[in-house]
Amino acid sequence: MPFLDADYHLWLLLSQTRSALFKARQNKVGKYIHHNMASALVTIWQFDGKTTPAQLARWLFLEPHSVSELVIRMEKKGLITKKKDPKRENIVRISTTEKGRKFCVQAIQVEFVRNIINTLSPEEKRQLETGLRILYRAALKDMGIAEFQYP
Repeated sequence: MPFLDADYHLWLLLSQTRSALFKARQNKVGKYIHHNMASALVTIWQFDGKTTPAQLARWLFLEPHSVSELVIRMEKKGLITKKKDPKRENIVRISTTEKGRKFCVQAIQVEFVRNIINTLSPEEKRQLETGLRILYRAALKDMGIAEFQYP
């Protein structure tokens, strides 16, 4: 297969590594937490009360309808609340609940992440970050998206 060159193998390795890391974290948590839910919950908590579903969709590179469904599921589980913006009633702001913050801490698995990342030397961490930032910016450029400015 001619497309399976070194670049494509690197692409596959990146994809497999991401999947393996999420699976290892799932094993550590002891239950399945979809990566979109974990990412959304961390982001909502980080910008608590300032996040809108539209911003969440942009930050996580998800379709608006996917974020809408995700928000509905998280609200039903008691992980987040939605409130109308007092200044702009057509805008909904999302916040985490206490249950959502506890769930988020469980999902993040800070020690697991530290243990995995610390298998790299400081120089390897720097190189990985540099490489990932280059790929991230290239993907944004390809999509015609300027780099995000978070609140």
